[in-house]
Amino acid sequence: MKKWKEPAKTVLLNLLVLTSFCLTALLWSNQPKLQFIEPAQYKESKPVREKQLEELVTPESVIFHYGQNRHTKANATDGQYRIIVQMEMPKWIFLDFASYPLTADKWGTIAREKQGVEIRFRSSVPMSVVGRLVTIRDENETRLKSIDRLWLYYEELEDVVYALFISTEEERVMRARTSISPKDLRQSYLPTGNAMPEQIMKMVGPPRNLPAVEQQYALGDMYYLPKNRTRMQAFRYSYHTLTNDQLIDAYFLDRTLVRQIMERDKTLIFTDGSRSIQLRSEQQAITFTDPVFQPSDQELSDEEKVKGAVSFINKHVGWTGDFHFETIKRSYNEKDVITFRQYVGAYPLVSQDGYPIDVIRITSEAGQVVTLDRSLLGLERYIDNHEWIVMSGPEMFQYIRDKQLADTEQITNAYLAYETRTTPDYVELTPVWVVEIANRANLYIPARVQRGGGQVHGLE
Repeated sequence: MKKWKEPAKTVLLNLLVLTSFCLTALLWSNQPKLQFIEPAQYKESKPVREKQLEELVTPESVIFHYGQNRHTKANATDGQYRIIVQMEMPKWIFLDFASYPLTADKWGTIAREKQGVEIRFRSSVPMSVVGRLVTIRDENETRLKSIDRLWLYYEELEDVVYALFISTEEERVMRARTSISPKDLRQSYLPTGNAMPEQIMKMVGPPRNLPAVEQQYALGDMYYLPKNRTRMQAFRYSYHTLTNDQLIDAYFLDRTLVRQIMERDKTLIFTDGSRSIQLRSEQQAITFTDPVFQPSDQELSDEEKVKGAVSFINKHVGWTGDFHFETIKRSYNEKDVITFRQYVGAYPLVSQDGYPIDVIRITSEAGQVVTLDRSLLGLERYIDNHEWIVMSGPEMFQYIRDKQLADTEQITNAYLAYETRTTPDYVELTPVWVVEIANRANLYIPARVQRGGGQVHGLE
């Protein structure tokens, strides 16, 4: 027995070695079929509506100046506005830019006594975007970063039309020569706005004390109030709501990785471990967050940042109404906050009832979207309307004084808007005066003319 023990061990060891060689050969000759994993990309949802930058950055209104402190105004829904903005502005050429200091007296003379046309934007618009609306030839590259007004005025002594590019934000003005002839301004443009509603110009002093030096920019806030009562429609619209499936498909790469979390305050969170959506059902609104930041050495212009925000919205749910670019601002932590506001006709929407249907707000860093806030609601079908007689500017000011709501001398802006009120069945849009006051919250005043000593609310 002992003499067979050693040979058996030898045979077994040889078998094990042979088996090992065979298995190794099989591994080498039968490699697994590897699948190439594509880089992660956002899935593009089918947008409700796509828009281009040019559609979102448009003038808020056109003001016609006739001298002797007479002014009229055309809004975006008026034919006179379309004649100037869509037909005439693309023909305008501006050149020979130069810095143009304005004292308070000089500015008052141009604003109240000179004939001209003023193009007002909703906020500061990057000059590169303005260059898409008109032709700018500025060889000295001394342009402003952005403007909120483009003002054409006729200089009688020189018989020439000049243009002022005004930036209230930068407290600077540039003046340029134009391709517009005095004949075009006086015999074509100004007659266009002659029948529009007359306005009261309100000029507010500069927000800080200026030194008593002749060459100073004496710009302050300026706004216009209708001299007489106007008519507006109050509306009811049905609405649709974005579904959870639409949100998940729009904002996540792989819906199978998304899990759902319910917070104690009833906030619903969808997350794939990186990106997240906070859904606030009581407001019918969401906050999308993507904390992943990829550093970039490339410095982006404001136009590129706004274009990036527009592109992101186009690819993720889209636009649920008629939105326009409102502002791009720097936040306290040096990020860019880009806001788009919804309009119905010529009037912006404002929301106070907890349903932020009025704005889409993006926070970005180096052009990359970090957060997005938007409503789940979209106006859908017109239900009915009711005509309102709206208080004039003087009546609105008197109402503020009578109710002791504010010191009218502290008002920096006032404009008509639609206030939204959301019910389970519809969204109600009612005309309201939005009054901006220095260093305090805005006032929202129902715009309907008083009946029987009281304001009328809602639709009757």
